[in-house]
Amino acid sequence: MLGQGSWPVWLLVILSGLAGQMIKLLVYSVLNRHLMLAVLARSFGLPSLQANILSCLLVVVVMRSGWATSAAGFALVFAVIGIHDRVKLRLASERQREAVFHLVASLPEAGHFQQRVADYLDPRTHHPVHVVSGVAFGGLFGLAFGSLPG
Repeated sequence: MLGQGSWPVWLLVILSGLAGQMIKLLVYSVLNRHLMLAVLARSFGLPSLQANILSCLLVVVVMRSGWATSAAGFALVFAVIGIHDRVKLRLASERQREAVFHLVASLPEAGHFQQRVADYLDPRTHHPVHVVSGVAFGGLFGLAFGSLPG
């Protein structure tokens, strides 16, 4: 059996992502008062999957190899680009949902699709708090399980 600190980086990142998705399942199931298995397939939501795994990767790489290594530099750049894109994607997808809503709302024959499209405007789907919670969760997960023994 592998000791806690001897787990490979890739395994820690995957476990962090899985743990974050389980928290997401719990949060959304409690809020909606029924089991929401569909959230397991979503990268957005509380906590953000991308922010979680990228911050976990960064923390574990820095803890194991230090700041002055090329691996840490790569992980930092990868995390910054990934998290920045996640936030930008939120803004672009919000504009797209609003445009689609206005198009559907202007069609009298849209019927029940108006409510479905209105549900896409739910601000809980993409929010900066989700990204921040993902960064915090992934970073703490990396700190808790990523150190080498000794």
